[in-house]
Amino acid sequence: MTVEQPQAMNPSISAVMQPLSDAAGWMKLIGTLAIIWGVILALSIVGLIVAWLPIWMGILLRRAADESVVANRTGHEANAVAATASLHTIFKVQGVILLVMLVLWTVGIVLGIILVVASGGDIEALGAVPFIR
Repeated sequence: MTVEQPQAMNPSISAVMQPLSDAAGWMKLIGTLAIIWGVILALSIVGLIVAWLPIWMGILLRRAADESVVANRTGHEANAVAATASLHTIFKVQGVILLVMLVLWTVGIVLGIILVVASGGDIEALGAVPFIR
């Protein structure tokens, strides 16, 4: 059985993690707001399906903030890696969400155009916008 040696202070890790450590308060605020938003989403039936995403991302963002502060203070590489790994996951999830939203938005626009063309330009016949004359 080996005993782990305490990690020595690495000033370059501290320097690299300084900007993230400075933003830790904002990261925690956004993470907390994301968790609250997820809980609010979970109150509706449709929102219950996607509520886990903002809650998970909020937890990851708060974890990244905590790890970046520790990495800046101690200079430990493991904390810096943990902070950036959490941010890596957040960026991937956010990218997937944005791509899905863009595809859904595009499909909605195309379907809207198809409906207008199929109705011969008579939008009132679609019943979607009865107040346009």
